[in-house]
Amino acid sequence: MPKVSHEYVIRKKNTILEAALSVCKVKPLYEITMRDIIKASGISQGGIYRYYSDLDEILVAVINQANANADYKQVVDAIIENSNSPKESIKKLFTFLGEYMKENLSTVGKIQFELTIVFANNPERQKKILLNITENESGQYLVERLFSTIHEGISLGSFQPEVSPEDLLTFVMTSIDGIVRDVVLQKCYGMFQNEQVQFDEIRLMDTLCKSVLLLLGSK
Repeated sequence: MPKVSHEYVIRKKNTILEAALSVCKVKPLYEITMRDIIKASGISQGGIYRYYSDLDEILVAVINQANANADYKQVVDAIIENSNSPKESIKKLFTFLGEYMKENLSTVGKIQFELTIVFANNPERQKKILLNITENESGQYLVERLFSTIHEGISLGSFQPEVSPEDLLTFVMTSIDGIVRDVVLQKCYGMFQNEQVQFDEIRLMDTLCKSVLLLLGSK
């Protein structure tokens, strides 16, 4: 292979990853083949193997890139720092989460959902892929800041909870997981279409927020 610049290599790799991401949007992760990515990128099979050793290496790079783009810890910090009360922080955090879901579920959400299927059916691929994925902990961080805000509101007397903080945490986490799952199933796989219900992430997060504030006995 002729000597090429670092910038050239980066451009080629980005072209391959953009093609792979476009395939991920329209085809289940567990059905994607190297041939799909070759076709989408316009790069020959030999050309792609100069930059990535196999399909899983490309998928790991796509996932890591998506996770890096989905890092929103600084946004969460800014929301809390610029809010005047725990109640306002909670409202803004749920609003942000709804907007983030609406923007990213067709990519990050779909990929993460399909990874569970890949891992369930291919334990060896699971080990290989997980060893190389850079985890994005923004979702966990948001929940941690949300509940530190709730505890702050309780200590200030702003909240008088109807349930224990532990039960509330379980309720919020399972509700968010359920919303993500059902929205992905509807928008990416066409499920629930006959039920005449169109899931809207922002409205669902708004309803969840109102439920949480009611359970907190918010003044």
